[in-house]
Amino acid sequence: MDIKNTTSSLWKALDLVSLLSGRVRGMSMPELVEAMNMPRSTITRVLNTLMMYGLVEKQDRNYCCGRLFDDWAQRDRHLILKRRYRPLLEELSRRTGELSLLGLHEGNGVVHIDYVESDQRIRVAPAPGTRHPLQVTAMGKLALARRPDLAKQFESPALQEELEEIRRTGVAWNREESVSGMVAMATYGFSDGITEPMLVVSWPVYRFTVEKAQEALSMIEELRAKYSE
Repeated sequence: MDIKNTTSSLWKALDLVSLLSGRVRGMSMPELVEAMNMPRSTITRVLNTLMMYGLVEKQDRNYCCGRLFDDWAQRDRHLILKRRYRPLLEELSRRTGELSLLGLHEGNGVVHIDYVESDQRIRVAPAPGTRHPLQVTAMGKLALARRPDLAKQFESPALQEELEEIRRTGVAWNREESVSGMVAMATYGFSDGITEPMLVVSWPVYRFTVEKAQEALSMIEELRAKYSE
């Protein structure tokens, strides 16, 4: 292997995760500085990035690998997430009478990993596993709002203003931007972590109202508490 064609920042992050994964109680900052033999400022930047991504969390004064690290490391992560979220999706679809959808931010897009159709005569069934652009989908915008490093590639002032609103409310919209005649609302799953799935409810335009969207958000909040582990 040619070490010149690797990234030192990633080496540091992987070393840090490997160190923490072997410590159930976690490690304090002084312990990390000693073990890693790196400046505190460097370790702080790496830790902040890992915490933002959801792989590391802070408990009291110690840093440790959290639950999201365990999920992220699973080989068939999509299947595990589908099983965890399926009861919530089914109840959400039944109670709203509309399509409920589960998706993830992966790379330069979002991927639908599961959905539950409504009993309506007119409905749209998404294709699981397909990748959708970030800037025009509800889930994609929600993902961009959590990743300023990715959001800066889009120069549209309107989109940047919309992302600020999403950061404030935790809710993103797709108003016929990707599928004509459909409105989609996305919000967080069991947590707002970057690696956590996102939830979507979608309506045909003629069935959509603001009141229905508000009711759906209230249902999601209730179902998060009901089905979270």
